[in-house]
Amino acid sequence: MIPKTQTNPYQNPWPLWVHLVLALWKCTWFSFCSWTPKFCNPIRLLTLRVFGANIAGTPFVHSKARIQIPWHLTMHHRACLGERSVAYSLGKIEIMEGATVAQEAYLCTATHDFSDPSFQLITKKIIIENSAFIGVRAMIMPGITIGRNAIVGAQSVVTKDVCSNEVVAGNPASKI
Repeated sequence: MIPKTQTNPYQNPWPLWVHLVLALWKCTWFSFCSWTPKFCNPIRLLTLRVFGANIAGTPFVHSKARIQIPWHLTMHHRACLGERSVAYSLGKIEIMEGATVAQEAYLCTATHDFSDPSFQLITKKIIIENSAFIGVRAMIMPGITIGRNAIVGAQSVVTKDVCSNEVVAGNPASKI
């Protein structure tokens, strides 16, 4: 679902039905998933599938992870969304096999066109490739690809793609 064009900065870019489904999503996650122990991961994965997430194999989603729009999330086998991580999935997020998003990391797929008087919402896909690691409280900006086996240090802000096997840290993140 691509957001509609806004004519002013106060207009909501999502149709009403999306808000209704998202309200149901939040109530369902809170009621059936947010309090569950680790071994209840299959229940969380089933709930995500019911709401349209693309789940392949057996990834792990922590009960305290926050997922904005589940049908924009794709997770592959052994991928992990850690405790209190945020998948702000107004656009697509794909977490490949064996990739880890650590505690409180923030994957942000949306921004605004600041040059447009209507403050148009812009979404761009985030891809976390195989066996990549996103450190604690790191922030991944819209449109970023984290390469295979790459490591993003704790509290880093990633504003550019990270190549495979690269280690980055800092604000903005740079190779170390």
